[in-house]
Amino acid sequence: MPRKAPLDLIAAALRRERARAGLSLTELARRAEVAKSTLSQLESGTGNPSVETLWALGTALGVPFSRLVDPPGTAGRLIRAGEGPAVPAEGADYT
Repeated sequence: MPRKAPLDLIAAALRRERARAGLSLTELARRAEVAKSTLSQLESGTGNPSVETLWALGTALGVPFSRLVDPPGTAGRLIRAGEGPAVPAEGADYT
């Protein structure tokens, strides 16, 4: 799986967190004190945000800065021996 460009990750994170917060583009721009056009460009992946802008957006969204710049990780799942599903082998005598 190819890695996404940093601006694409930021754009996706901004859209995701704004939707999670239930804020319109206009309302988030107002709360973060950034231009609506700037926020629109950032969410479309065409803007070039400063650290200060991302910090203001994170604060307005109530999320840590890292949530806007780090790709989301996949949660691991621990399956202990004997607790997972049993799958019998078709051509051998083991499960």
